[in-house]
Amino acid sequence: MAVQVHPEPARTSRLLSPSQILVFPAILLLVSFLVLPLLLITVYSFYSTDPVTGLMRPEGTLEQYQRIISSPIYRRVFFRSMEIAATSTSIALLLAYPVGYTLGRLVPRRYQPAALLLILVPFWTSYIVRTYGWIGFLQNGGFLDSVLSLLLPGRVQLDLLYTRAAVLIGFIHVYMPLIILPIFAVTRSLDTRLLEASADLGAPPWRTFWRVTLPLTLPGIVAGGSLFFIAVFGSFVTPQLLGGTGDLMIGNLIADQFGEAFNWPFGAALAIVITLVVLLGLVVLFRFARLEGFNETAVGQ
Repeated sequence: MAVQVHPEPARTSRLLSPSQILVFPAILLLVSFLVLPLLLITVYSFYSTDPVTGLMRPEGTLEQYQRIISSPIYRRVFFRSMEIAATSTSIALLLAYPVGYTLGRLVPRRYQPAALLLILVPFWTSYIVRTYGWIGFLQNGGFLDSVLSLLLPGRVQLDLLYTRAAVLIGFIHVYMPLIILPIFAVTRSLDTRLLEASADLGAPPWRTFWRVTLPLTLPGIVAGGSLFFIAVFGSFVTPQLLGGTGDLMIGNLIADQFGEAFNWPFGAALAIVITLVVLLGLVVLFRFARLEGFNETAVGQ
């Protein structure tokens, strides 16, 4: 019996699939504007600066990192930046959570686009313009002092400008939408049956919030808080315009090294250090959030 052999169809060889071709521009942009600049800054951090000419020399030294570790001045600036970022993030979370929850749960869905539009309006104006606006509001004899002088007897001078309070106010106003939007997105997708089940089982509203609502919205809190903290930790415009000389942050120090001191290797080393610290903090934070979510799931089961 003759065996009939069918020829195999010719295989078409393609270097890239259509999906890979569509992803390629995004990868190219990511590499061009994130990976390559970070690699360049990393290389610069191992350079040294000629004390006479001020030019960079490719020596492959750890001198810049040793300077950061050994000097108490830079450690104080680093911990001050951490303190300001953590304080403003905590206050912003307390203020943003009710707003995001209200937008996601209580506002009728047909009004949510308009409400979100009001939240996003600050992003439509320049960061510099918004920060300068607070100068006229907080300075001596400014708008806030004038209003309080009308309401209270005597001349009121709060003297808030160029203080830590002014810096916190500026950060919270500028970056608040970064927290509101993730909380709104998570709250909008909450399963209302879980809240109804908690109420049917006799749990008071505060217990329902603590045991059901808060754990379910934890991803939005972590995401929004992380975005806010990162933006504040590396910022230098708001502390420069609203803060005093005693509240120098790490972002101001890096900007001065690249701009005024022309010490690019030291500025690059500072940038790499804060990048590593932020990445380490994000890893710990997201592992904690994942562990908390696992524990809540186990308790619920």
